[in-house]
Amino acid sequence: MTSRSLGRLTPDDPRHGTINGYGNLGCRCDLCREAHRKNHNEYMARQRAMGRVLGRHGSELAYDTGCRCDPCREAHNLKSRKQKAAARAKRERG
Repeated sequence: MTSRSLGRLTPDDPRHGTINGYGNLGCRCDLCREAHRKNHNEYMARQRAMGRVLGRHGSELAYDTGCRCDPCREAHNLKSRKQKAAARAKRERG
């Protein structure tokens, strides 16, 4: 376990590493975060496989589910630029 908040779960709770632990119980330990990450990636893959675009056009969510129209591409690029700038600022501070 890390120093992240364990929500309402005690360190020895068997629900660590489950989607329930992350989503319903608010645990943010490494095991629960990994379970959530895997579940979310599988969900997004299913949406893409069905050809379903989530969100509205002009959003990074629509881009992430497969839309490549100019507004969605620009939203994705803007998000990437912001994340890179934040990472650079963090490296310069630390």
